[in-house]
Amino acid sequence: MAADAKPKRHHWWPQLQSRYWCGRDGLIFVIRKDGTVFKGSPNTIGVEGELYTRLTVTGEKDTTIESWFATEIESPFRSALKEILDPTAIKARPFRRKPEMGKAQEMRALGFIETGLFETIVVSPATRVAVVAYLAAMIVRSPRYLEKLRDFHRSNPDFGALNLPDGAIKTVALENMLRAMRLYEERMAAATIAITFATGDMEFIFSDAGVTAKEPWRRAAIPFDIHAPLTPRVSLQLVPAALHRADEFLVSRVNNQGVRRANRITVGGAERFVFTRSEPPLEFIKSNFGVPAPAPFGHRVVNGKLETVYDPSRDRA
Repeated sequence: MAADAKPKRHHWWPQLQSRYWCGRDGLIFVIRKDGTVFKGSPNTIGVEGELYTRLTVTGEKDTTIESWFATEIESPFRSALKEILDPTAIKARPFRRKPEMGKAQEMRALGFIETGLFETIVVSPATRVAVVAYLAAMIVRSPRYLEKLRDFHRSNPDFGALNLPDGAIKTVALENMLRAMRLYEERMAAATIAITFATGDMEFIFSDAGVTAKEPWRRAAIPFDIHAPLTPRVSLQLVPAALHRADEFLVSRVNNQGVRRANRITVGGAERFVFTRSEPPLEFIKSNFGVPAPAPFGHRVVNGKLETVYDPSRDRA
């Protein structure tokens, strides 16, 4: 990456998805924790001055990380997103066997729509790589994540002894951000990815967390899982376990109850802002803003196979 001394304002809002989140007026609803609302342009929200600026060994400013994100991460994902949103890409086949009655009732209670079909999107290796890289970047590409890294280095005795200035600490944090992203990519390489489509009138919500990832990695069968709204009508879930074929993304459809459950996860991970395309559900947002969503699902490995257990008593969604 070449050095560039010109100050820049850097985006953490996913610009390539902006057109999906804008209303007819080209604006997005932005909601604060207290429920106050304003409308903004995707070009002006999710922007922070010199967010990805780091110092070179000669003390010059290097502001090329965002350009790298745009070229190496967003550009490949642009094609992948187009593929995911193409309805003709969905392949359907009948169930080979009927699901257990109890499991079917459970899925309905969670808001999933039964179609009698097993639906998938067949993807190329390049598409899978692009989706995984984009999700990994979205986890680390936020002011909150960078601040966590900077706080770590400020409190680390080794760095404290060196009495590094804030600029140098930020540079180290940015380098570690990129390393963390690669680590996520490696862990997600064989992940199971599911695409969820909203079928009712409720829409998915986006927040300043970007994607919601349970962290730190748990010492369990599933170390983390990810929820990522892609558009107001489509979201993506990732479980870092090889539960399905790598060349297929699972497809599910949810009613308003299912969308509400997903939004509970998103709003619970918000820090400053929540974003919507349509009129925001203010009472829902205010009561759940920054409050972690319930965790009613448990995972265990039985005879080498992963089992997911749902405990409704722990579900307060």
